[in-house]
Amino acid sequence: MNLGKTILEFRRKNNVTQEDLAAELGVTAAAVSKWENGYTLPDVMMLCALADYFHVSTDELLGRDIMRKQAIIIVEKEEFGHKIEALAANYNIQTRAIFTDPEEALAYKAAHKDEIQYMFTAVTEPLEEEDTDNADGIIHVDVQHPINDENAALNGIELYLKNEETFKTLANGNK
Repeated sequence: MNLGKTILEFRRKNNVTQEDLAAELGVTAAAVSKWENGYTLPDVMMLCALADYFHVSTDELLGRDIMRKQAIIIVEKEEFGHKIEALAANYNIQTRAIFTDPEEALAYKAAHKDEIQYMFTAVTEPLEEEDTDNADGIIHVDVQHPINDENAALNGIELYLKNEETFKTLANGNK
C-alpha cells in the first residue's frame, strides 16, 4: 500500500492542487505534501474526508482490492452454509447468498452469473451436470454426497481453495 502515491494520483486525476486540497480539508499544503511523499499519514478521520472528497471508498483510497470474489452456497442446513462462508472469507471470497433450496439457488445463479465466481454445494442429492459444468465460468466446488462429515466437507473445499491454480491447470490440460 502506498497511500501517498494514491492521494497524489487522485489529486492529479481531479486537477486539484495541494493548496486546494489542503484548504478543502482544513490542513496545510505542507501536510498534503508530507502525505504524498510518504513522510506522514493522514489520521483515520482525514482518510474518510479524503475518500469523501475524491468520491471513492476508503478501501479504494488505501489501495485495497475491493473486487472480492463472489460466491453462492447451496447446503441442506443453513448453519453449515455459514461455516463454508467463514472458510471462503479466508480466501477473500464473499458469500452473496446461502441457499437450502437448489432450484432457488440455480435461479439466482442464472440471474447473477456475471457477478458470481464460485458455487459451493454440499447437498445429499447431486445437482444436474449442466448446472455444475462450469460452462458459465462459475467454478463449482462440490463436496460429499451424502454429507455425513462437515469437517471432511470443509477440508475438501479448503483443499480446492488452497490449490486452486493447480486444479485449474489440470482442468485446462484435460480440454
